[in-house]
Amino acid sequence: MKLQAAKDALQEEYFRRMQAADATRAPETAAAVSIQSFWRAHILWQLLSEWNGNALHVERIYRGHLGRVLANAARRERRIYWQRIYFSHCATSVQKWYRAYHSRRYKHNYYARKAYIEAVLQKSAALSLNNSERLQAQVEEAIASQELKARNELEQLSVKLHHLVSTKTTAGIYNSPMHDGFLPTAFSIPVEQHLRNAIKPQIREEMCRSAKGKLSNTKPKLLLSAALHEPYASQDERRRALERESKASYMALHGETFHTSTKHNATFAATQPSLQANTPYIDGGKQTIVRSSNKASWISSKPFHTAVPTNKLLESQ
Repeated sequence: MKLQAAKDALQEEYFRRMQAADATRAPETAAAVSIQSFWRAHILWQLLSEWNGNALHVERIYRGHLGRVLANAARRERRIYWQRIYFSHCATSVQKWYRAYHSRRYKHNYYARKAYIEAVLQKSAALSLNNSERLQAQVEEAIASQELKARNELEQLSVKLHHLVSTKTTAGIYNSPMHDGFLPTAFSIPVEQHLRNAIKPQIREEMCRSAKGKLSNTKPKLLLSAALHEPYASQDERRRALERESKASYMALHGETFHTSTKHNATFAATQPSLQANTPYIDGGKQTIVRSSNKASWISSKPFHTAVPTNKLLESQ
């Protein structure tokens, strides 16, 4: 009886639990599905994280490898660049030394080159010496020309300024007592002496041109003409007649015919000079004094005095 009762109780419990299980099956299934989905998602995220880490590791290793490859390539290119520069410099040096050797060996001779340079230096020195001599000659010629020109100008000025020569009583501007210890000079000669030397040739030349350069030095003579007592009117008339005769003699010499505008056959006879043609004109009441002198006696060893000082007495010479 007890077993039967236990069996019935067990069956009731079983049916009750089956009903409870059937009642909670859908929520439990949903809960199980949700748990499974979250679990599978968790497993998947862990797998994706692992794969992502592995991928990052692979990428890091590849980037490092690629960087090392690029760095090695840049290093190799730089090394090649500097090697090329070094070898180019070495090749240039070799070519330079070889060209120098070839030039000295086949084109230029050291001793010939040295002799050529010495010849050029000698020629340059000779040319410089020649140029210096020519320059010195030109300078001396220019100095001589300037000195000659200055001497000519000084001579001309001395001729024009002879009135500035000192006299016995008055000193000139070139012989002033204010010049204490020195006098104005030109070409190492005092200007006063230049003025005295310049006027002497002029006086001699003037004396040579003069027709009365060697007359005897006599006392003044009083010449009285016969016409002194002649009336002035007759003297004037005679002078006019002589002038007319002189003009006529210019136009009709040797019996030539003179033709005028009014009378064509007027013939003028050859005129004769008057008896008093050479007689000097003497005005009435006046006397003519002629002084004979010798100009050669004007030049002497005494100083040449040209100016007369004012308010001073003159001493007789």
